[in-house]
Amino acid sequence: MKDKIINPFKYVAGVTSFITGIIIISATAITGYFSKTHFPDIISVKTCPGFSIWYFFLQGFSNWIVLSLILYLIAVIFSKSSVRAVDIFGTQAVARFPYLIASFIGFSDSINKFGQYILWTYMQNGAPVDLSAPDVVIAIILMVLTLALTIWLVILMFNAFRVSANIKGSKSIVLFIVAFISSIVITHYISNFLIFKFS
Repeated sequence: MKDKIINPFKYVAGVTSFITGIIIISATAITGYFSKTHFPDIISVKTCPGFSIWYFFLQGFSNWIVLSLILYLIAVIFSKSSVRAVDIFGTQAVARFPYLIASFIGFSDSINKFGQYILWTYMQNGAPVDLSAPDVVIAIILMVLTLALTIWLVILMFNAFRVSANIKGSKSIVLFIVAFISSIVITHYISNFLIFKFS
């Protein structure tokens, strides 16, 4: 059971993973639109203003495509096996499932209120916020949940790459880190551009 949670890519790949992943990313975009939760790079989770639904679709798919493309190019260069693009892109799409769960977090205003309270109390920035004990508890639970989902996401992305590219050991770790950091930088700039266009 544990293996299926952190490495389902032994059981699903190819066209099946590709179609499943497209559904996951689309569902994440739709949920994020209604909950006002967005993902300004491949791992960040934040609340946002009420942008057009196209913003959430473009952001979600750009996050997926950028990382998948870099991983695919790396796999083609460094893997000794034949690498299929549909496997890399499909498994990376499925790996984004944790953030479908994360997209529901914005339906609670507790994290926003908690952040505003911290800003006002310790930095005198913003306006006073009435923060109840339940708000604090819910905010902390949601932050811990977000951290857990982020860790799960990274594990899934790494395992998806390792299995689909058939690259093992320290080589797979180093190559994934290079792609991971590059993707964060690129998707950050893409999201900033999208925010500018949809604001």
